[in-house]
Amino acid sequence: MTLNEAIAELSRKISAASSGSVVRVTRLSGEEATIRAYAPTSDEGAIKEATHELTFQLLTGEGLDVQVLVYDIVTSLPPDA
Repeated sequence: MTLNEAIAELSRKISAASSGSVVRVTRLSGEEATIRAYAPTSDEGAIKEATHELTFQLLTGEGLDVQVLVYDIVTSLPPDA
């Protein structure tokens, strides 16, 4: 799986877990990225549950370090795209 495919799949999982989320991606290298999910606090657990296994598989099996960080959309507004 490429980094772009991993980001797309994780973003899809985040959107499925929290329809009101806003996703921002920062690519750090060809193998590293950070995905920031801005969502209601009530969706934090669902987002973490939906993305945890894939992020672990990416790190151990694909050598891709993609971190998913969840922020409360009420207190931490997402930056402009």
